[in-house]
Amino acid sequence: MDKTIHTIDEALDYLYSFINYETDSSFAYGATNYNVERTVRLLDLSGHPEKGLEIIHVAGTKGKGSVCAVLDAVLSAAGVLTGVFTSPHIERVNERIAVNGVPISDESIIDLLNELDGPINTFPADSVPTTFEILTVMAVLYFSRKSVRYCILETGMGGRFDSTNFCNPLVSVITSISYDHMDKLGKTIDKIASEKAGIIKAGRPVVIGYQPYDVESIFRAAAREMKSPLYSVPALCSYTIIEKNSRGILFRGDVNGLVFSKLFLSLVGKHQVENALAALLTLKVTDLLPGPEVVRESLAKVRIPARLEYMQWRGRAFILDSAHNADSARVLAEAVQACYRYERLVAVVGIVKGKDIEGIMKHVSSVADRLIITEPVTYKDLDTKEVFKKARILVPEAVFIRDIEKAMQYAVDCTSPQDIVLITGSFYTVSPARAVIVSGDASGS
Repeated sequence: MDKTIHTIDEALDYLYSFINYETDSSFAYGATNYNVERTVRLLDLSGHPEKGLEIIHVAGTKGKGSVCAVLDAVLSAAGVLTGVFTSPHIERVNERIAVNGVPISDESIIDLLNELDGPINTFPADSVPTTFEILTVMAVLYFSRKSVRYCILETGMGGRFDSTNFCNPLVSVITSISYDHMDKLGKTIDKIASEKAGIIKAGRPVVIGYQPYDVESIFRAAAREMKSPLYSVPALCSYTIIEKNSRGILFRGDVNGLVFSKLFLSLVGKHQVENALAALLTLKVTDLLPGPEVVRESLAKVRIPARLEYMQWRGRAFILDSAHNADSARVLAEAVQACYRYERLVAVVGIVKGKDIEGIMKHVSSVADRLIITEPVTYKDLDTKEVFKKARILVPEAVFIRDIEKAMQYAVDCTSPQDIVLITGSFYTVSPARAVIVSGDASGS
């Protein structure tokens, strides 16, 4: 960098000038491109800000964001200063780094990048840190300086080579594993699970969430090798749903012998109950679980953007969910049918290249009365013509409207107030749609 950064726009231009695996999938998956060494070195050059932080490390295909959100909500409600690093963001990169739910400020991003520029410039030209690696170190530096006690780190992709895997955590958590990033993590569910198992550390406990596939034996083998105590959520926890609707779920939960007769979780879908139990078991095995009243209060207030998020726009009910693989779409379809009441459902779907188009479409179309294909807003590779072609095979009446706001308006025009519009398929579809709704609220639309 030739000059000091003064504005957030300059800061973001600098941050995104580095290799960004989130938008460029052309790099081969392996220790050369994806590794932890650059992150470790940058932390070393920054004075090891990770020392003194108690880290909870979370990996998985689905549910890791929800587990992080519940962990943060419960710890924050208990009065603990907690930092969370998650990805991707919905509207602003600031969302990825937060302390007790408050995102990092623009000023702090500017200061941290100015500080990190010197250490970054010491790296050889063929091994410069990536955007995500820099963000990881920024988060750790920020948490250290905010005197955060517990730090929750969500992996970006996989686990073994992820930049967050620098840590020796208090506990590791592996949530639901399914098929995603198969070009990087492997074509089989066993290979994907093995990559996620890479976060299990010697002697440190690991919590394994509910699994749709038979992969727990892989985690148990990895835990034995690392001499790590393993806690299986389905083996140690149970739940009974008392009531479910569009506001959330009332359930009875047993967390390894600790019984909660009634808990209300302000997230939709039984899968979120399973994610909440994973978070509560994680806190219990680390002796961090607060009393029942704190748990009740925190679960009732959890909010996660773009996960079955309900919003209103132009007189219509919208559900936004970032389901981007077949299993996520299946869970979404089940939750919509179980928890919402409507006459018709119109789905607006945008999918990036390389995803399981047929799998996503099969489940979305099973609950949709009409299907609108749109184009995600991203630098990632797109093949929307192929998405539309495959959509028409399942739903011959499907239409294609490239612009997301126009697709949303079309959905409004062909629905009534008793209907629901579902927007899904990718964060890069849901995020711009959400921005349209938020700006519409601000302008009184």
